[in-house]
Amino acid sequence: MEFRIKLATDTPDMAVVTDALQDADPAAFVDLDQHDGSLRATVWMSALELTGVLTAAGYPPKDVEQLASNCCGECSG
Repeated sequence: MEFRIKLATDTPDMAVVTDALQDADPAAFVDLDQHDGSLRATVWMSALELTGVLTAAGYPPKDVEQLASNCCGECSG
């Protein structure tokens, strides 16, 4: 699932965020949108689980938006 996350804090330490998400989901991918400061994350977890992981890492979200799937269907037939 793909999410756009606005944090309740200033710019996060991306190493801490990445480590926390990859501890929960080794395939997690996260980056920082330089335009608006939001996080973009692709993870196999719910918005509630994602919120918990980020909060435990010290970066509680202010808003978590699940984005529509952009799946091409190639990997699952």
